[in-house]
Amino acid sequence: MTDTTAPSLTSLAVPECHIRETGLLPEHITAFRRQGVLAVRGLLSPAELESVQEAAAGLIDDAWRTRSLHDTIWTLEPDDPDAAPVRIEYVVDKSPVMARLAGHPLLLQAMEALVGPNLIPTWDSMVFKTTAGAPRLAWHRDGQMYSDPVAVTGGGRVIDVGVYLDPAPEDNCVWAIPQSNYWPDEQITETAERLNATEWDATGAVPAVMNPGDALLHNILTLHGAPAVVGKQRRVVYYEYRPGEVERHIGPHVPEYVGLKQQVLRSCLEQRAASGAHQDEEPFEYRPVEQYRLWDESPAISGLRFPHEEYWR
Repeated sequence: MTDTTAPSLTSLAVPECHIRETGLLPEHITAFRRQGVLAVRGLLSPAELESVQEAAAGLIDDAWRTRSLHDTIWTLEPDDPDAAPVRIEYVVDKSPVMARLAGHPLLLQAMEALVGPNLIPTWDSMVFKTTAGAPRLAWHRDGQMYSDPVAVTGGGRVIDVGVYLDPAPEDNCVWAIPQSNYWPDEQITETAERLNATEWDATGAVPAVMNPGDALLHNILTLHGAPAVVGKQRRVVYYEYRPGEVERHIGPHVPEYVGLKQQVLRSCLEQRAASGAHQDEEPFEYRPVEQYRLWDESPAISGLRFPHEEYWR
């Protein structure tokens, strides 16, 4: 007899994958494609988690010290005494630890399975809430950069990965509406406006409760938000991945961007392989199909920061 009380990977909750125990199984892929979200438990080893936490703290300390707007988003103007930093862009260029994290083999194996072999990294950032507090994250989709976004990305080939450095309990985590990655624009707009009309409304959503070292995968079209919080820290390192073939032919970046970001990924892999901290793991082998191995056709890179506004179509 089937146990109808047991939760399934495709029930209206955040499905989970204990990646070090099972790897990314077909049922995990199916659940992510359908629900638009997947919690990957235990991605980071304790040693790597500690290293990334230390690097994150350094970047945040630099933001407070410099109070600069360069690659940093604040709640208010930085010179306002109540301002707090909440986001730092291009972290792989700012920290070798973040670059090595971007070369994590389990993470990239999962992305290869979901995005495809021609995957490229697009965004890299750190989003955080300091104990000074952070406002509500309004209900939103991360991007609708195609004329028919659901046709291109509804099934989950453009993915944001959030690597969690701190606990994210129910009152301080991202909430997501499962299967909203397939909703048309009109339904997204109506739902977001309704939920954003009050300080915090999570009707129809589920909490993505996370532990340090976990990673949350979400389809960029999945409707999500988070409540305001004061007195709690939450640091999340975000990497976004897109199919190189989609990026080259549709965008949102110009075709030359693909080869440049392939070089960024290859550099992150090289930095990880050269680090003595990861000698016991099998490195990820980046294997785009032959016609999308574009790094040799691209100018050699001297850094890992490629501002999006310089490469829009």
